[in-house]
Amino acid sequence: MKPRIIITCGDVNGIGIECLVKSLVENIPDAHLVMTVGATVVQDYIDKAKLHATIVGTDLHVGKAVVELIDVGLTCPVEFGKNSAQAGALALASIDRAIEIVGAHHAHAIVTLPLNKKACVDAGWKYAGQTEMIGSNAAGSPLMILCAGTTRVAQVTTHIPLRAVADTITEKLVMQRLEEFSTSLRRDFGIPNPKIAVLGLNPHAGDEGVFGMEEIEIIKPAMDKMAALDSTFTSHGPFPADGFFSFGMYKLHDGVLAMYHDQGLTPIKLLASSGGVNVTAGLSVVRTSPDHGTAFDIAGTNQADHHSTTEAIILAMEIAKRRRVFAN
Repeated sequence: MKPRIIITCGDVNGIGIECLVKSLVENIPDAHLVMTVGATVVQDYIDKAKLHATIVGTDLHVGKAVVELIDVGLTCPVEFGKNSAQAGALALASIDRAIEIVGAHHAHAIVTLPLNKKACVDAGWKYAGQTEMIGSNAAGSPLMILCAGTTRVAQVTTHIPLRAVADTITEKLVMQRLEEFSTSLRRDFGIPNPKIAVLGLNPHAGDEGVFGMEEIEIIKPAMDKMAALDSTFTSHGPFPADGFFSFGMYKLHDGVLAMYHDQGLTPIKLLASSGGVNVTAGLSVVRTSPDHGTAFDIAGTNQADHHSTTEAIILAMEIAKRRRVFAN
């Protein structure tokens, strides 16, 4: 049976649908693809972006690939590069419908195309990101993992102000993230006994307390307690973040646990170039996303790089398949 993958439309004033069309020109996934957006909006996008795709009834045809379109009851004009609350509302309705379909077990995974957070906030959005929105509507606790090939980086904290990071990181939270990360590496990535590198919070990982005590008082004790509780994975560190990536130590581990958003995402995005994928682990639903934003500056100009979207669809299919095997 082919997996059924739900794709959200993202912000239709950005590059998301262009990336999807280009991805399908290059690669036709062995899956039933569905996008939660009306055919009228997609036709408008295709016409204005001059894409090689057609609408036939409620299906998007890209070469030999077909994407079923499910109307979500909202529409808006495509105005490339414009921050629009109308487009934000459509993006949110698209996610809501996707969550509903997967929650009813009528699909195996969600791939979310990029949205504009300001447009969504203007439309009444109350979440910090798509990860948090999906997490609030699914069982489990969301863990953000950025993937570039065999390099996978998760974060203890995600979308919070930098000034709040140190107070948020606790021994309990680090333990929780280690457990969630190891479970995902085994269940979603097929690694039986993963090796996880843990980064320090402070410069030089605190330098034995010279630059901070979090590594000594919080991070290392959390690692030691998890080692005593769970032997299915091993953790190493805490490592200074700068040297860890610059000297290639990430290549020796199956996953890297960073303490905060930019600490982990900046190096992985450099490594990924144009092919990174955001995976939301720890939930009852499978969700992936291309690792880029709406790129309003180039939207509609046919300049967008689609490879991250291709990888997001492929990885969603792979994780959905591994979860079915893991459950048995």
